[in-house]
Amino acid sequence: MDLSHRLDRLLPQTQCRECGYQGCKPYAEALAEGRAAINLCAPGGETVMLEIATLLNQPPLAPAKIQEKALAWIDEETCIGCTACIRACPVDAIMGASKLMHTVISQECTGCGLCVEPCPVDCIYMQPVQTDYLPQARFLANSESMPRFAAAQHARRRYDWHQERKERDAEERHQYLAEREALAKAAQHTPSNTALSESTPKTQASFNPADLIAKAMARAQAQQNQRVVSANRETYQAQQIEEARERATYRRAQRDLKYGTQEEKEAALAYLRQYKAEQEAKAEKSSNKAV
Repeated sequence: MDLSHRLDRLLPQTQCRECGYQGCKPYAEALAEGRAAINLCAPGGETVMLEIATLLNQPPLAPAKIQEKALAWIDEETCIGCTACIRACPVDAIMGASKLMHTVISQECTGCGLCVEPCPVDCIYMQPVQTDYLPQARFLANSESMPRFAAAQHARRRYDWHQERKERDAEERHQYLAEREALAKAAQHTPSNTALSESTPKTQASFNPADLIAKAMARAQAQQNQRVVSANRETYQAQQIEEARERATYRRAQRDLKYGTQEEKEAALAYLRQYKAEQEAKAEKSSNKAV
């Protein structure tokens, strides 16, 4: 077993990128090559740093950052179903579909936090949990391992499945596009039956599936082009995102007013009063227009 693999086994496999690398394995490779400091693993903290220092025969360093254990939580009423968080999750711990509600599979969440930033409406929060290791579904891994290594093994397995799924999806899409392009080219090069039908008007033209496919593709492309060049499409999308953000801010203020600190409660109360005044002004303006 080479050095990078031994180092990789010490890491928690959350793939959080807090170390500045694109995952645990790239960080382990950088450590093995002497290109990275030994104290960059935030979720591993001091425990992982000391084990790396021992393996590399280096003096210990204070952890650059310690990441508290937390699980992602999605405000389902605010979620707009954009799938940005699904694409960001390295272990496929988020379920949902386009324009439908998303939810986190808490037992599989590694607490990496990569889903928070891509959310356009800020409806994802990291909620602290009282546990030593994540994911909590570590019992699905090798039960003979220590809990920490069982958690890492399970997280690594989920990450490998995630990578395999992405490669499979990309290959299937590439194959689909290639087949569609081949059908379109075949339809373009198919000899026309116009001359035959003119010379023998009583004979019905033979059915050509390629022509039917080409016409359907042309109609679909025309509809797609019409949607893309629509003058108000970007404005409408921006309006949807802005409304979703406003709802998220309103719900956050309601939560802070009930559960927040004194400072958060005061800020939430001020916002809610301002929000109420704005809504009343909008309602009055609408009623005046109606009159």
